[in-house]
Amino acid sequence: MTEKLYYIDAYIKEFDAEVISSEYDGKYYLTVLDKTAFFPEEGGQSADKGFIGGVRVLDAREMDGIVYHITESELKRGSYHCVLDFDQRFEKMQCHSAEHILCGIIHRLYGYENVGFHLGEDLVTFDVGGELTASEIGEVERLANEIIYENREISTVFPSHEELKKLEYRSKLELYENVRLVVIDGVDTCACCAPHVSYTGEIGVIKIVDFMRHRGGMRLFLQAGRRAFADYTSRYEITRAVGALTSTPSLEVLSSVEKLHADNAALSARLSELGLELARQRSSEIEKTDGNAVYLYGKGASMDEMREIANCAVERVGGVLAVLTEADGGYRYIIASRSVDLRTVIKDINASLSGKGGGRPEMVSGSFGSDIDTIKAYFN
Repeated sequence: MTEKLYYIDAYIKEFDAEVISSEYDGKYYLTVLDKTAFFPEEGGQSADKGFIGGVRVLDAREMDGIVYHITESELKRGSYHCVLDFDQRFEKMQCHSAEHILCGIIHRLYGYENVGFHLGEDLVTFDVGGELTASEIGEVERLANEIIYENREISTVFPSHEELKKLEYRSKLELYENVRLVVIDGVDTCACCAPHVSYTGEIGVIKIVDFMRHRGGMRLFLQAGRRAFADYTSRYEITRAVGALTSTPSLEVLSSVEKLHADNAALSARLSELGLELARQRSSEIEKTDGNAVYLYGKGASMDEMREIANCAVERVGGVLAVLTEADGGYRYIIASRSVDLRTVIKDINASLSGKGGGRPEMVSGSFGSDIDTIKAYFN
């Protein structure tokens, strides 16, 4: 069994260890040390990375008490100096401790259990077994940050089986032996195998950046500590850039964007009106005929404009009227008729012109892949 140094001290950055084995799995090497501070992927948290004697550790997995380090190359038996990517490890410690605080508060206030957790390289999500309102989530977040300001102690214990039976703690599984409890003073007690910070103040800040309903409960998206600072910096730069584009102070960006949105909606509506008016005028170009007619409108015309042309001109066409516009390397179509049930012929039309689409007996819509000469030849 590998001696787990991360249980003894979560802040170990470097250590010396003996390589017991290093076996090739067809792609990488599975290297086993007599002891390790590399936390393996477990409990929803991704593994630590770093180096064993200059050889990069890409991942780590535990099986039957043995931690297998996924390394780029083979390591011969012997003693090596090992170095963790501790900046990354510490970020995960901050985030995982933050998740415990949030879940502890949610459990205490609403009785909901934590039913899922993922702590990846840049994303933290956790799921709870009941729904929360935006207001309730905001209050949970506020209380969590108050606990950070109070700098409460976070400790770990391995209670005996008899002691465990007397304790109240959160756990996704029924556990009976070798249970490690992470205790946040006055906030939460939870079974957990991962490294944590020693005091809540080390987390710095907790921010729930998004949330959604998920399988009858809620999924919350979390940033904490250094990651929260990086997230804030990114969002601030985006806000500042939008402010520069709109010549608006950062704190007034929302009202400025709301105005732009309203103005754009009004312009779009007016543009649509003008497009329909132009379509009505252009429909007069379609001459009266007892047969079929094909009319090619401007490139990229809207379906509403094409439909307006068809509605205005269909009475002048004895057969079928095909209104086309060039788009996406082919042609979109509106086909209308007052004398032909289009549902009876559209299958043949599409098959002949590499098309797809359908609709009502008097009007169908879709697209053709054939060239314009082939389309015209078919209808004429």
